[in-house]
Amino acid sequence: MQKLYTNGTILTMKENELYSEALLIRDGSIQAVGTRKDLGPLCEADCERIDLQGACLMPSFIDAHSHMLQFANTLKFVPLKSCTCVADIQEEIKRYIKEKQLADGEWVMGFGYDHNALAEHRHPNCHELDAASRTHPIILAHSSFHMGVLNTMALQAYGLDDSVKNPEGGSYGRDEQGHLNGYMEEVTFMRGPGERVMSLENIDAYAVEAQKIYASFGITTAQEGFAHRSEVDIYERLGRSDQMLLDMVAYVDIVEDSEVVQQREDLKEYRNHFRIGGYKLFLDGSPQGKTAWMSKPYENSGDYCGYPIYTDEQVDGYVQQALDEHRQLLVHCNGDAASQQMLNGYHHSRQKTTDTRPVMVHSQTLRPDQLPQLKETGVMPSYFVAHVYHWGDVHLVNFGKQRAENISCTASALQNHIPFTFHQDTPVILPDMLESVWAAVNRITKNGVVLGEQQRISVLKALKAVTINAAYQYFEEDRKGTLEAGKLADLVILNEDPLKAEPMKLRDIQVMETIKEGRTIYKKAA
Repeated sequence: MQKLYTNGTILTMKENELYSEALLIRDGSIQAVGTRKDLGPLCEADCERIDLQGACLMPSFIDAHSHMLQFANTLKFVPLKSCTCVADIQEEIKRYIKEKQLADGEWVMGFGYDHNALAEHRHPNCHELDAASRTHPIILAHSSFHMGVLNTMALQAYGLDDSVKNPEGGSYGRDEQGHLNGYMEEVTFMRGPGERVMSLENIDAYAVEAQKIYASFGITTAQEGFAHRSEVDIYERLGRSDQMLLDMVAYVDIVEDSEVVQQREDLKEYRNHFRIGGYKLFLDGSPQGKTAWMSKPYENSGDYCGYPIYTDEQVDGYVQQALDEHRQLLVHCNGDAASQQMLNGYHHSRQKTTDTRPVMVHSQTLRPDQLPQLKETGVMPSYFVAHVYHWGDVHLVNFGKQRAENISCTASALQNHIPFTFHQDTPVILPDMLESVWAAVNRITKNGVVLGEQQRISVLKALKAVTINAAYQYFEEDRKGTLEAGKLADLVILNEDPLKAEPMKLRDIQVMETIKEGRTIYKKAA
């Protein structure tokens, strides 16, 4: 079946030939790009002719890092993103318990609160959650998923009392008298209560809904950024039942589940729209939560620099393993000290450099002076650039003006001729690619501060980060990322050409339709 698109802006994302007059697709792939005159003779009698009515057709967006099943899970939880104070959180919990008609003893999970956005400018505590319910164990996950809060009943369920000690790579919150206050961060939360929050029971229907939400933002390729065998099993099950709308690439926990990757001979080919891309490794925490590992202390925090999750020797070992197996490795690095630990791992390795395209995920406080090391080693940064808007004002407080202005140092990367991608780390924020493009171009915080004008980049360079560069990150530049004959018909239709829009209005551009291999998977309601 053929489809011919005309009468709109066709943005190819090929720099030497950015625009075209018409696009012809056939059986899920792009057959030809060119003028109406050239493509007309290629159209068969039953070719469907689609009038774009002035809209913009371009390559669909590619998610460079997220956690889609975690996002699917959050669709089941108490929604806390809009809460502006502890009282709001309490009311949301009460409403949820009443709406769901939960029996005493049933667990309550909430997601998405941000202590930086609360009037109290702190995390809630166990006593405040007890005020919402003393008959249900409650776990709240912070928007970063790196920390959370439990009520007293949940603390008791996990056998936690004042005698518990902080492990390496995590800590328990305490009040002034030394009593547990319900707060937990990093490994204490993520490898305990966080695992219950991330439980994947009865997830299939929510996973389909999550894919539809991704598609509504113009995405046709997404990532499961910290997978275990259970996540792999779910995607394979969804694929067998024809419930995969998107291409999904999973990166498996190298610490706990490396055998899942080692059992696969070929990681490059999709099976029912799913494949494993390689390994994932966490090195530190969250900058807005002040657990990212920094080389210099946080502002007004004494000598506190955050902390690592693993020793240098451990990180060297994981990097060497990925290199020896010739696997791509994605490494979570928010602090510049964590970024250096990753780079040192490659410097200490036998190979020194690699063609496996390792990815420094987040790269929030990666310093411009560290970029030459990335280029030399072959490491590619993936920036959570929307941090500039969502937490830029917090970074000014936590890091001071000089460091905050170089959050997501994209212009410096361009100066070093280093390709990069953008992501939203969903479920931390929604997978809104156009908001990320807007943030990279304008670098405006929620309070209206221009944060790092010297790191602003052009709209075209920002669009490349969510199209062709993201395809390159996945070793899929031969089939995705630009509109060229032979590539997949993975397309998005926007109501306006981003290259011609006012920079401050980029995030207002609407996704009208998302097309995966020629098939519409999202269409905006009239």
